[in-house]
Amino acid sequence: MSPLTKIKNWYTAQTPTAKGLIWIGVILIIGIIIRWDYISDRVMSSFGILNFNNQ
Repeated sequence: MSPLTKIKNWYTAQTPTAKGLIWIGVILIIGIIIRWDYISDRVMSSFGILNFNNQ
């Protein structure tokens, strides 16, 4: 049994709610990958706010 067949069988056994959540997760992961530069820049700049030694 190939891995794709196992994934297909697992996916078809899920409830409609679980299938929707799986798709939302996939879309969010793709969005994070596409916008990674923007997200990482914002995270790094937010750590500058936490630096209390620069007063």
